[in-house]
Amino acid sequence: MQKRQPTLPEPHDQMLENYNLAIENMPAGQKSGHWDVFPEDYEKSIESIDEWKTFLRNPLSLGFNDTLIEFDNVRWSEHNKKHKDIDAWKRRKQHDYRELVGEIVEDKGEQSHILHTVNLLFSVCGPEFVIDNLQSDVGSPQKLPCSYKSNSNDEKPRGFYCNAHDLGNIYYFWQISRTADSLFNNESSLIAEIGAGYGGVISKVKKRYSKARCILFDLPELSAVQSYYIYNCFPGSNILYLNDLLERGDEIFEDDFDFMILPGWMIERLPSEYIDLVINMRSMMEMPLAVIDYYFHHIHRTVKIDGLFACFNRYHKNTFGEDIIMKKYPYDEFWSIIISQSSIYTRAYS
Repeated sequence: MQKRQPTLPEPHDQMLENYNLAIENMPAGQKSGHWDVFPEDYEKSIESIDEWKTFLRNPLSLGFNDTLIEFDNVRWSEHNKKHKDIDAWKRRKQHDYRELVGEIVEDKGEQSHILHTVNLLFSVCGPEFVIDNLQSDVGSPQKLPCSYKSNSNDEKPRGFYCNAHDLGNIYYFWQISRTADSLFNNESSLIAEIGAGYGGVISKVKKRYSKARCILFDLPELSAVQSYYIYNCFPGSNILYLNDLLERGDEIFEDDFDFMILPGWMIERLPSEYIDLVINMRSMMEMPLAVIDYYFHHIHRTVKIDGLFACFNRYHKNTFGEDIIMKKYPYDEFWSIIISQSSIYTRAYS
C-alpha cells in the first residue's frame, strides 16, 4: 500500500494546492530575474507550518518586507553587508527559517528613523489615520513600542506598536484613500492589486472598505504568502482561489467574495469594465517591459469608466538590463491625472 501524505491544516492546504496549480499553468516570461529567488521546492516552505507564525521576521518574507532590507541588500552589493555573517537568501533556499530580527526593534538608528517617520505621518495623515491602520500581529512583525497623547490634558498616553515597513504602507494607503473615500462610500466595489507583497496594503483597504471585493494578482509564491496572511487577518472571510476559478469558471466573478487570490496572468479572465480601483505598489519597476505592457492592456480593458489606478513606483530602475521608466508606462489616451507627486516616505539604506 502507498503511504499518503497527511492533510495540511488550513490555510496551508489551499496554499499548497493553488501553488502547484499555478506552477503547472504558469506561462513563460511571467517571472523576471528580480524574482528568481525562491527555492525550487517551495512546497517545503509551505509545509513548514510553524515557521509561518514569524514569517515577517524570517527569510520567508525576504524581498518583499522592508523590515529585512539590510539582509535583502546583500544581494545587490558587497558594500551592503551590515549582517555579513548571515546569508538570508541562502537560508531561504535551504529552508532555514531562523528569525533574522527580534520582535522588538532594539537598534538605536532604526528606532530614531521610526519615530521620525511616525511624527511625519502624524503631521501629514493625522494620528487617528495612522493608528487606525496599523498592521495586525499576523506573522509576528517587528515592533517598536510608541505612545501618543492627543493633547496636553490627556492623563494617559495611547500606546501602539509600529515598524518602518508598515508605516510606508500606511502612507501609500492614505494617498489612495484621499480619492477612494469619495468613490466607494463603502459599497461593494471591486479593487484589484497587482503585486500585493504579503498583503499589507490590501488588508488596510478591506478594513476601511469592508464591503469591497478584493482581488490579488501575483507570482505563485507570493500568492501563497498572501493566502496565509489574509486568511489569518480576516478569519471567516470568503476567500476564493485559483482552484475555484478553474473548477467553476468565470461565474465566480459574480460571487459575493471578500478576497480572490490568483496568479498574475489570470487577470486576463477578469470581465471588461469590472474594476473600480487597481493598485500597483513598487512592483512594476521590477517587471520586464513585456509584462508591464501585458498588465496595462488588461488594466485598460477591466477598469470602469471613472475608475482609478494607484501606481506607486520608482521613476527609473534597471535591475536586469531593462530600463523601467515610469513616464514611459503605456497609458492610453483615456486617463487623467488626479494626484502625481514624489513620495515623502524616503529612506537611504547603507
